[in-house]
Amino acid sequence: MKNLRGAAMLCAACLVWTGSAVLPATAAVYAAEEEAQPAYEGLLYEIADGAVTITGVTDDLPETVTIPSEIDGLPVTKIAERAFAFHLTMTDIVIPDSVTEIGDSAFKNCYELKSVVLPDALKVIPTSAFDKCEKLESVNIPSGIESIGDRAFCRCVLIEDFDIPADLRDFGEDCFSGTGWMNAKREETKFVTVNGILLFGKDNTGDVLIPDDVEVIGRGAFSYDPKLINVIVPASVTKIDRYGFYLCEHLKSITILNPDCEIFDLDATICNTVARHKAGITDGAIRGYENSTAQQYAEKNSYPYEIMAEDELLRGDFNGNWKVEGDDAQAVLIAYTDSLSTGSIDLNDPQKKACDINGDGKVSVADAQLILLYYVNNTISGVSTSWEKLMTADT
Repeated sequence: MKNLRGAAMLCAACLVWTGSAVLPATAAVYAAEEEAQPAYEGLLYEIADGAVTITGVTDDLPETVTIPSEIDGLPVTKIAERAFAFHLTMTDIVIPDSVTEIGDSAFKNCYELKSVVLPDALKVIPTSAFDKCEKLESVNIPSGIESIGDRAFCRCVLIEDFDIPADLRDFGEDCFSGTGWMNAKREETKFVTVNGILLFGKDNTGDVLIPDDVEVIGRGAFSYDPKLINVIVPASVTKIDRYGFYLCEHLKSITILNPDCEIFDLDATICNTVARHKAGITDGAIRGYENSTAQQYAEKNSYPYEIMAEDELLRGDFNGNWKVEGDDAQAVLIAYTDSLSTGSIDLNDPQKKACDINGDGKVSVADAQLILLYYVNNTISGVSTSWEKLMTADT
């Protein structure tokens, strides 16, 4: 603006000095119009460092799109952030192997998109890449994929299957939430696990023992679950990822059996509530062994911590494998039967504490029955049931 005002004053001075209306050329006052972005068959693009990036689309983009591997003799290597987002007519797209990078939300809300072919060279499916592509039915996950971002396929309700590479270990939060595939998995199990990563556990309630085939609690796996009360994380788990137990408002305790378990360094990874400054707050206890990573995490974030005894057993666990099984019920029943002839029950103190389910100070056939019911409900039938609920029903 200052330059234009200065140019006007210069013009006025020229008029006064010469007495004639000699004006500077328009190009000297106004910047030249920017050149229009180049387009190729409905694809807007830009060139940098000898490569082409697809940046957007024009109104004449066809319904079926095949991105070329070259434009102007240069390789097409990238699709920019939101390049196709909210496009309402494209139904199918094939992306060539020359493309090695796709930006966040590149195809978000493409409501008519039905099929996608991703390039073999792709390493990352980014955040919200296909979020809410509600008609998307077919998409391949290349064998070389190393990471799937947060909400990458969220709300793609018609996708019923994903061919997930066996070595893929990096899954973003809610990356498959709302897909037909995830919905079907949730009908089968309360723990949706892929390649040892627990992706979804939010259907669980009450006391929860995470299966020992889980190696990582994935990002947000239990986040916003209002019904979790007590959770046991088995020794098989080597990592609790970001927001693993975020805003579990009724969580009273989380017992972490791996003393070296990596816990994502954020106070909101395990928390009941969040303060106004967004810091996590946990009122429930974190439990684990002395000098464990769980203790370090709790102390760093000023969370309550309880040190477990070395011989501590899970409630209902007779044989000490941190599971409640039919074998535990049978062992308690045998011990009780033997005690009828010997006059005393052959259990050590941790076993007596763990197997006195009804809290009457002795281990009896009633406790064996409760252990069996707990096992049948939670493991065989998949109906998450607490000890308290079983005892209430029993009375």
